[in-house]
Amino acid sequence: MRQPIPVPPEASDVVISGPRPFVTSVEYSMPDGHRVTWTARRHRKGIGRGRGLTWVIGVLFAVGSTCFVLGPIPAYASLVGPLGTTVTFFVGSLVFTSAAYLSYLQVVREAGHRWFAWLPHDMGFWAVLVQLVGTVYFNITTFAAFFDVPPDVANRVIWRPDAIGSLCFLVASAIAFAEAGHRWWSWRPGERDWHITALNLWGSVFFGVSAVGAYVVEGGDELNAAWANGGTFLGAVCFLVASLLMVAEGPSNRRSAGAPETISPTG
Repeated sequence: MRQPIPVPPEASDVVISGPRPFVTSVEYSMPDGHRVTWTARRHRKGIGRGRGLTWVIGVLFAVGSTCFVLGPIPAYASLVGPLGTTVTFFVGSLVFTSAAYLSYLQVVREAGHRWFAWLPHDMGFWAVLVQLVGTVYFNITTFAAFFDVPPDVANRVIWRPDAIGSLCFLVASAIAFAEAGHRWWSWRPGERDWHITALNLWGSVFFGVSAVGAYVVEGGDELNAAWANGGTFLGAVCFLVASLLMVAEGPSNRRSAGAPETISPTG
């Protein structure tokens, strides 16, 4: 595994871990008896440094999620009408894309770049890149909904981008979950980042169910409208809760920017 940070020469008991082939955690002991840890997600997101980019990303994802929570609710659709509902979904998708690009930017800036970079050895890079691609597909499908698309091309113009976007979200969420847990599967219910990434993973699963239900069958009807609307609603609720947890993530633990976290004496 490739070591992402320099370890002091006086350090001992160095443990490098992560879902292969990535490194997401480095731990070591110092001569004074303290155990020090560095984790990729915590370091990138600046947890403990107050309101920064992570806070902004969380707020934007919360706003976008709220739009997708409201859109499938029948009472809301009756109140704002078909056009208002379409606008709600489209605005939500644009906010998602803004938050996704800031997440990508967070990874890029962490590596010392400005706007764009190719970082194949960084697990977080793959999570945010695939997520960003997925949000662009949601931009396409929600924009196409403004037009009177014939049933015979609806699957190609509206459903296909929706399905690809949902698949991208599922892949990105699985990668983010593995990065936070330092293995492809983990059970850490006492950790905030586990809840955030697990909720996003569940939200992506529900969006996938929504995409299946939204497939247009012969006659122009959806395969299963309950799946389409219910999956969107439940997925967006999961995303909303995860976003609110992310908003609260920054101020949770004060420490100096970029510093490893000293955990406890080893002896």
